[in-house]
Amino acid sequence: MSWKTLACLLTLGLLLPGPGAHAAPGGPSSIKKCQDATGKWHYGDTAADECSRSKVTVITEKGTTKSVIAAPPTEAELKAHEAQRESIEAEQARAAERARKDTLLLSTYGVEDDIIYIRDRKIAQVEASVKASEETLKPLRAALARMQAQAADEGKDAKTAEATAKNIEMTRNQIARHEAAIAAKRQEQEALRKQYTEELERYRELKKKAPAAPVSKP
Repeated sequence: MSWKTLACLLTLGLLLPGPGAHAAPGGPSSIKKCQDATGKWHYGDTAADECSRSKVTVITEKGTTKSVIAAPPTEAELKAHEAQRESIEAEQARAAERARKDTLLLSTYGVEDDIIYIRDRKIAQVEASVKASEETLKPLRAALARMQAQAADEGKDAKTAEATAKNIEMTRNQIARHEAAIAAKRQEQEALRKQYTEELERYRELKKKAPAAPVSKP
């Protein structure tokens, strides 16, 4: 039976049972109706292609609703669902990583003074490296100053002036490398301070949450 025929029959009431009419064995047959994107209603034994993205209502020949088939999710709804799923998975991953770090933190340090000791030792090691670079810079800067003065005294001796200029450039490059290394070491120190400050705060939080050890009775 076509959708158009069913629509006409429903409109005329010809599908509604009259007095004394009996349902077919196994119960009344089902009719599907749906409304397409333009607002037009469709009726038939199966949902019309025009309603592939719409809600479908299954009705009996008496016109009562038997069931409702929800419309499939839209592209926007699918994207929103996927974004929500990714957000939940990311949060679960962060929680798992946090738990892993907490376990490692508690198993690594017995008391908070251990964290402070490791922090200070690492910062001191970096400071020693900075001091070594600074000591190397002193003779390099002194040598650069001498070569610059020598270049000013060499006058028009092109060959000597060229050699001095090369030495000056080489010394400047060495100084720049050491200065860059010092700057990187200072950043490393700040990163260590931040890291161990966060670890110390988290350690204290975890210790506060940890249940007190049972007191043994004599």
